[in-house]
Amino acid sequence: MSSILVFGAACLDYIAQVNHFPRPDEKLRTNSLTICSGGNASNTATCLSRLDIKLKLLIKIGNDLNGEKILKNFQEEKNIDTSLILIESSITSPSTYIIVDMETKTRTCLYSANNEQILINEINPNCLDKINFIHFDSRSTEAALQLAKLAKEKSILCSLDLERDRPFLNQLIPLVNYIITTENYSLNVCKDSSLIQTAIRFLQTCQFVIITRGKNGSILVEKLNKKLSNPIENINNHGSIVTQEIVHINEEHFLIWNCTAWPIQLEDIIDTTGSGDAFIGGIIYGLLTKEFWSRDKLLRFASYIAMCKLKGIGACSSLPYLF
Repeated sequence: MSSILVFGAACLDYIAQVNHFPRPDEKLRTNSLTICSGGNASNTATCLSRLDIKLKLLIKIGNDLNGEKILKNFQEEKNIDTSLILIESSITSPSTYIIVDMETKTRTCLYSANNEQILINEINPNCLDKINFIHFDSRSTEAALQLAKLAKEKSILCSLDLERDRPFLNQLIPLVNYIITTENYSLNVCKDSSLIQTAIRFLQTCQFVIITRGKNGSILVEKLNKKLSNPIENINNHGSIVTQEIVHINEEHFLIWNCTAWPIQLEDIIDTTGSGDAFIGGIIYGLLTKEFWSRDKLLRFASYIAMCKLKGIGACSSLPYLF
């Protein structure tokens, strides 16, 4: 497997599991309180580590108790190299307070006010030595842009988790090869009338766009290449089902892969926190395999990894191991 760099944010999650979401002024007892590492880059890195991918993690934390806990969690992971983690004594490590509603199977995140960015002058070009894939989580976007430019010079492939609107993204997006975004981003940031419209917006510069849709699965959109088209490999209708269609828009043909969410019983869903990050970990794993994975295999595998995550509290407790 390849050596990759995961760039972005990490925090400490405080997860309260409750029978129902609290009403205004209500006092509510939690079923459980879990403290664990979180943050998009952190969660995706941990997922990849469990899938036996060796990686380096570039995040920024404070020299405090939360930072110590975050760092310790990464050091306990077999495949995460923590040598690039920035520790700044003048900042407070970020934290997230998460309410997991067992009644509606939803989670609500409350982020701490501090949002320390990785700065451009903290990027050492040597961090890309022996790296051939970078994943960005849309945090510290000015520094990410600088890193993506260096990656472009070295022909390093890049993926981007496009979760919300941030500065410098318009400059960063054209530099990445793969974009994974959400239905919410399409509707509320792009203001597009359809998911396909959002995907086509980004396909001018990247190889494919994946848009996740929660319990409704995901879609992958790419420009039609008849030489690379393969038959779908749904096996015995088990797990996620993938279908494809070709659409003709503005004199171009696009191939759309529709993937259902991997089936799971409602009572088995413990916590949705980090399921999107787990899905992204599955996608990156498939992109890094030595043999070419068909698009449907890629989507089905990522859907399975995301389903596994749903069975445990926090972003990482139920992620599967491949070693």
